[in-house]
Amino acid sequence: MNIAVIDDDVSTVTYLTDYFARYGQQADMEFRVQHFKDAESFLASYRGSEYSIIFMDIELPGISGIEAAHRLRYKNDSVVLLFITRMAQYAQKGYEVNALDYIVKPLRYADFCLKVKKAINVSRALEAQTIAVQTGNGAICMTTGKIMFVEVMGHQLRFQFVDDVIEVRGTLSDIEKRLAGHGFLRCNNCYLVNVRFVNWVRGYDINVGGHILKISHPRHKQFMKDFMDLYTGGGK
Repeated sequence: MNIAVIDDDVSTVTYLTDYFARYGQQADMEFRVQHFKDAESFLASYRGSEYSIIFMDIELPGISGIEAAHRLRYKNDSVVLLFITRMAQYAQKGYEVNALDYIVKPLRYADFCLKVKKAINVSRALEAQTIAVQTGNGAICMTTGKIMFVEVMGHQLRFQFVDDVIEVRGTLSDIEKRLAGHGFLRCNNCYLVNVRFVNWVRGYDINVGGHILKISHPRHKQFMKDFMDLYTGGGK
């Protein structure tokens, strides 16, 4: 996950970089942190989609963090933004630019963990909910939330929708990686199911949108754990 930090305070940047490394180890995630000393350099290089989360100091040399955030929103009106500030009351202006939250200096790891977990969850929810798959006639864009399950048959992938079926060449492992974070779980070697469409699980049978599929014995324990985590918030 790509992170931008805009802050001219070296100590704050050092803390954030270390915190992301520490949190990444604990959460089994990889973070790539890019540092900018001022808003001008960040805005000049920003194209609108490079970063999942942006940390912006409010008090910056030149353009303030609030002004920079206004300009940021012209390029991307939904990217997750958190302000860094010494005075919590300054962060109230963040509502004007749809900031998710703020973190107060000096940074504390416990506070950082709470805020960054929230930011990651929101960022994942805001990610483009479409994927493009290649067919013999070009590319097809699919809305991930409408896919009930994906089945592999030989070298063909069968995307089952509520009212349609699309078949393309590919592997289940590749599409599993692309659908990671969108609520899909592998129940056996042949199926990747969207948990939003799971009506019930009984033993090794699973009802996905009216289709009865099988959970394999080797995958059953992990599948049930991951399934419950998605519904109870126990996952990462």
